[in-house]
Amino acid sequence: MLFKRERSVNVNVNKGRHRVFARILVPYLVFLMLPMIIGWVIYQKTTALIESEATASHMNLLEQSKDILDRRLEEIASITQQLAADTRIMRFLSVTDPFEGTNTYRVLDTNKSLYDYRMSNNFIFDYYVLFKNSEMVLTPGASYSFQHFFDRVAQYSKYDYDSWYDFVAKQFHTRKTFASEEVIVQGVPYSMLTYMQSLGYPGNPQGAIAVMIDQKEIQKLFQGLNISEGGWAYIVDGEGKIVSELSASKAPLPIEIGDLIGDRGVIEQSLQSKQMMITYTKSSYNGWTYLVGQPTYVVLEKVRYIQKIIFSLTFVFLVVGVFIAYVLAYRNSKPLRNIVNLILEKADVISHQRDAFGLIGETVTGLFHNNYRLKSEIEQQVPLLRAAYFQRLLNGQFISARDADALLKYVGMDLQGMSYRVAVVHLRGFDNGYNDDLLEELDMKRLLAKEMLRRAIDQEGFVYDIAEDQFGLLFCYRAEQPEPYKELIEQKLKEANEEMKSQLKLVSVYGVGGLCDSLTSISRSYEQAREALNVQLWKNENEIVWFDELPTDMNNYYFPQDVEIRLINLAKAGDHAEVQHMLDEIYHENFLLRHLSFAVMQLFLFEMWGSLVKLLPQMELDQQEVYRRIQSLSSEIDSYENMRKNYESIRATYQWICESVNDHKKSQNVQLIQSILGMLQNAYMDSDLCLDVVADRFRISKVYLSQFFKEQTGINFSDYLENMRMDRAKDLLQTTELTILEISDKVGYSSSNTFCRAFKRLHGVSATSYKKLHG
Repeated sequence: MLFKRERSVNVNVNKGRHRVFARILVPYLVFLMLPMIIGWVIYQKTTALIESEATASHMNLLEQSKDILDRRLEEIASITQQLAADTRIMRFLSVTDPFEGTNTYRVLDTNKSLYDYRMSNNFIFDYYVLFKNSEMVLTPGASYSFQHFFDRVAQYSKYDYDSWYDFVAKQFHTRKTFASEEVIVQGVPYSMLTYMQSLGYPGNPQGAIAVMIDQKEIQKLFQGLNISEGGWAYIVDGEGKIVSELSASKAPLPIEIGDLIGDRGVIEQSLQSKQMMITYTKSSYNGWTYLVGQPTYVVLEKVRYIQKIIFSLTFVFLVVGVFIAYVLAYRNSKPLRNIVNLILEKADVISHQRDAFGLIGETVTGLFHNNYRLKSEIEQQVPLLRAAYFQRLLNGQFISARDADALLKYVGMDLQGMSYRVAVVHLRGFDNGYNDDLLEELDMKRLLAKEMLRRAIDQEGFVYDIAEDQFGLLFCYRAEQPEPYKELIEQKLKEANEEMKSQLKLVSVYGVGGLCDSLTSISRSYEQAREALNVQLWKNENEIVWFDELPTDMNNYYFPQDVEIRLINLAKAGDHAEVQHMLDEIYHENFLLRHLSFAVMQLFLFEMWGSLVKLLPQMELDQQEVYRRIQSLSSEIDSYENMRKNYESIRATYQWICESVNDHKKSQNVQLIQSILGMLQNAYMDSDLCLDVVADRFRISKVYLSQFFKEQTGINFSDYLENMRMDRAKDLLQTTELTILEISDKVGYSSSNTFCRAFKRLHGVSATSYKKLHG
């Protein structure tokens, strides 16, 4: 039978191999019948794409230039407002004779207060404060009379002195930017924009603040444009005046601003018998219009080049297509053949499917069914998981709150951010012996009693089996004040008690623990509830007893074994916050709530130090300092105040242990992250490099690696690897003549399409456009 089965498998493998190869080869052959159509479609799409990218590039440049210039002008406006509000400048406005009496000092003091904004803003060529009454001009480090300033410092070519005086001293200007014009500054001609802010008020100007902006600074914003073949760029103000231009011919504005529709757009228009593509945008800040024009044939020059390439490649594609199709079909069918072989070799039953794809589909369907069945079985185990979780919670078996929180989602509960209180219910009548007749009746009563408790507490908590005659009740609530909720708990327990007494003839005793605010503190509330219950059972009373209401015990201190074990485990884990929280609880219980005698308090401190003695050998830390503190213990506990100081010494020792553990972890983490980053730097060009590969290399889980990498670097693993590859790709695009396909292979992408999509998603432009702009 085994021989026949192996023979059948071999026959199916051979048949499946040919069918898979044929089914993959046929689509390639069909593809080869339509090369011209596909080439035409690619040509049309490429034309539209390149035209769109060219206009988008111009629009981006315009938007960037507009935003930069708007921000600069807003900074200048802020500077002029600060200067206009300067008290020295305001007082100097009324001065008529600057060289009379103390006015000379005021000139010097006002000039000294002027900050040279050119040091922090290279957009400002210079600025001047002009005072009408005194006919003085102040600038950082210098002062001039009006006549001297106009003749020697800054002479506007289109004005004589009188018209210039009327312009700056008699006209009122509010945040006004004037178009570029020739200004001779100390004998050197410049093309300047002038920003004016008058001093005083409309109708009675007292002077002005003039800020000069060199037009070269504005023209730098258009350096990325190619205007060698008739292209141009203009900035036009709201009145239609040219603020700045970049044009080889220095021609006037070739288009009417009124013809532009909307705040931004692209139009194609014939100008001087030349077809031009014009991109424009308007500023909402000052109403200026930014225009870029370029001959259409320059923009579409790339399209013609691509057209030749496409038709040449189409011909070559027809010649070698069959061979490529055969190779690709063979290569692509190989993984499927391997999957089919693996299925046939590993399957427990022989499939009746003759088709390879049907076989794979049948196998995947079976996997889905098995997954659904396993999921259903896991859901059936949730009550058991929940019971196990409660058992660990009540017994204090969670080392830290993170461990307790991590398991909540698996048991289908949300207990985070709440306050908790544990109650223990004891059923009387279960400890008088059993016989066969009573066993079934008691079991039934126990189940009914548990259901009654569950109904009584409703959504306020959970019921958990502790023993045959005891239940644990976990109350959870978000109330800020616990006292009203305490009354609610007592009411619910009394209702359950009355129901069990009347229907089941059972008498129940309740012990309720103290309030706690974290999951890891529930075990303490549980121990308190048991202590309260034991007091009631010892008194043979049936009322509800609260641990908070028990009399203080001067002869017993609080430091149970489970608390000691958990404290040691937390210290070994380096969880300083949880350790301090537990030490606070122990301190509160023994120093504040219990009035311990002097001798009992000494025993308590000795046991606390004993726990440290147990812990230190496990940590491989220096033990001499701790031993010296223990040796001096007898001399340090001669008073209650010294006992508190001694407890603080214990707290400091635990803090030192946690810091030592964390320092050791950090040193290991630094070594690990440096090794991981080094591996990425050396292997990012491998297309198979991924989270799984790195996790296998360092023998850690990929979930831990992902979380660890994000914590150490502040960025996801996949984003970091992608950014590294893209940085290298940009460098290759700028400095080499490699094709996009070659670059994508060198930076770790198995497909150039995947690389191009990722590049455009991250940088907003295609890799081809980036290479043209920066190559």
